[in-house]
Amino acid sequence: MPTPIPPQLLATDPLVVAQDGVATVHQLMDLGCASSVTAAHCRPPGPWRRLLPRVIALQTTPPTPRQRLRGALLYAGPDALLTGPAALALYGVTSLPATPEVDVLITHRAAPRGHAYVRVRPTVRPARRVPVDGLACAPLPRAVLDTLGHLGTGDTATTLLAEITDRGLCHRDDLLAEATPAQLPLLAGVTAAFQGPDRPWTPEPDLRSSGTGGGEDSSPLSLIAMAFGRDAPAR
Repeated sequence: MPTPIPPQLLATDPLVVAQDGVATVHQLMDLGCASSVTAAHCRPPGPWRRLLPRVIALQTTPPTPRQRLRGALLYAGPDALLTGPAALALYGVTSLPATPEVDVLITHRAAPRGHAYVRVRPTVRPARRVPVDGLACAPLPRAVLDTLGHLGTGDTATTLLAEITDRGLCHRDDLLAEATPAQLPLLAGVTAAFQGPDRPWTPEPDLRSSGTGGGEDSSPLSLIAMAFGRDAPAR
């Protein structure tokens, strides 16, 4: 019978250290720790704790904010990307209120269910992976648009858009390029944020087309461009 690996030794494994002290059950099995042993280590008094299904924090203390982010990525799978407010915080955005939820972007066919603090955002438009402080994130424009889906049309959305453009974190053209017709539900939030509460915008059913057939282009891309007070990019 093989000798069990001391939990303290597993906690110092380079893989575990690189993942901020968090690992999946399968990763621990690859390191020689049987799943039954992992389960035993997660029962009181430890020395480990279960962070999410199949995701273990090799400690008994509460997880750090970074460990929660790492755990969300490990839970959602190898192709998962942080998006929404959690990703924006890593990019240096400071105008958003703190939230316990962590949004992860994942191809819809591979997406697990959301659990605990993890909000899974299935997508048919995979995003480019951007390492930010060692964590896999969606590109900043995509994270902004995903965040606006939660913020709606209030002052917080206006403040967010003002911060990222005024500080040069993201160019408005990049936001326009990201706000494609595939993200039609988000367009109203962006448009209203820049037009203000006195000029609300309600999408019409025919806005999925590139125009209305008349002389004025009212495609979603053009409407969001109007919210920025500029011409839409050439298509």
